[in-house]
Parts: sequence; C-alpha cells; structure tokens
Amino acid sequence: MSALATPVYEIRAEARRPGFGRLTRIELRKMLDTRSGLWFSLAVAAVTLITVIITALVKGGHDATLARMFNNSVEPAAILLPVLGVLLVCGEWSERTTLTTFTLVPDRGRILQAKLAAAILLAIAALAVCLVCSVVFGELLPAPGGAGSVSIVVFAQGLVFLTATMVIGVAFGAAIMFSAPAIVIYLLLPTAWDALSSTIHPLKTLSHWLAVGPTLGPLATHSFSATDWAHAGTTIALWMMLPLAIGVWRFSHCDVN
Repeated sequence: MSALATPVYEIRAEARRPGFGRLTRIELRKMLDTRSGLWFSLAVAAVTLITVIITALVKGGHDATLARMFNNSVEPAAILLPVLGVLLVCGEWSERTTLTTFTLVPDRGRILQAKLAAAILLAIAALAVCLVCSVVFGELLPAPGGAGSVSIVVFAQGLVFLTATMVIGVAFGAAIMFSAPAIVIYLLLPTAWDALSSTIHPLKTLSHWLAVGPTLGPLATHSFSATDWAHAGTTIALWMMLPLAIGVWRFSHCDVN
C-alpha cells in the first residue's frame, strides 16, 4: 500500500502546483496592481510621451523623424522602468510576503523565473508604447524631409535594450534585496562608471566594453556590427549576468522572515 500511495501523493501535489503562466501573471500583477507600481508605470509612460513631443517640436520639426523619436522614447523607459524590476524582487522582503509566496511555491527558482518573465513582458509592452507614440507623432508632426521609418533590426535591438535593462533591474533587486539601496545602486553605479570612464583617460578604452551608456544606448539608433555586439555582450555580462548570478544564489538561500 505504501509503495502505491507515495506516487499518487506526488502526482496530486504536482497537479496542485501552479503553472508557470499563472505565476508570471501573478508577478505582473505585483508590479502593476499596487498604487506605487501603477503610478510609476504611468509616470514612465508620461515621460516617454513628453520626450516624443519635445523631439517632434524642437528645431522646427527637423528632428521629428521616426527613427529619432523611437530612439528618444526608448531611452527614458530603459532607465526608469527597471526600477519596477527592482521593486518586484525587493517587495517580497519589504512587504513580508516571502512566507506566503514560498509556502505556496516552495521552489524559489520558479518564482524568480516568473519574475524575470514578467519583467520581459513589461519590456515588450513598453517597446510597443514607444513605437506607437513615435508613429503617431511622426504622422502628426513629420520632419520636413519626411518621417522616415525604423528598420526591423533597430526595432529588435530596441527590444534587446529594454529587455536587458529590465533584467538588470531584477538582478540588482535579487542581489541586494532591499528596495532603497538597490534602486540607488542600480541608478548610481552604472552612471558613475560611465562618467569616470569618459573622463579618466586610462578607463576610456574600457568604456567601450563595460560602460552601459556607450555600449547599450546606441542599440535603438543603428544596426550593430560584430564589434558593437562584442562591446554590448561584455557590458551585459558585467551588469546583468554577474548580479543575476549573485541574485539567484541569494534569492534561493536567504532566510524567510
């Protein structure tokens, strides 16, 4: 009897385990259903819209090309939106929901994977908003030479840009686990490195390989060469993969209060 009972129990437990799609939807709700998440998302959308409008109006509309507006709209989203990724991870500890979350889903790896999937979906939605805003104002206020177009390669690179920055936000949140220091370090550390590498001569060579702004920023401007991708890949390895590796270990081993 006991030999037969154990497999049945395991099958029933497996059947009760929430699917990955459901976990991802829950993590999306955690990002957007709170007042802070909702208002922050609306603020990012407003900043994106204002950036597109300003781009369309300056210099008598000469900058109102679709490619330029798309690039300018992606920049604020890539900088600000990952803060939601930081809060998504750190909120489990600051809001003391870890006990409930890890009791319902003991496999912490699945929880972190769902958070990453939710962050990527938000990045895709943000890219769609950037493109729609650019297309609308590119038609309303076209440049004297025409609004032009955005190549599919640049659009795909814009998706890589937003996705990478969102994952960086989740990675910093998982590595630090406290909202305030994680947000400050996420915003300050890459900016400080960019500033130092652009002003201190021995670091200028490294800025082409490890600085976020010079290597990832142009993703939404032009098609990358093999060298550009090598620079971007090195930057992603430092600012995304390293904190993510630390974050996976800490997320899996940190005590639940």
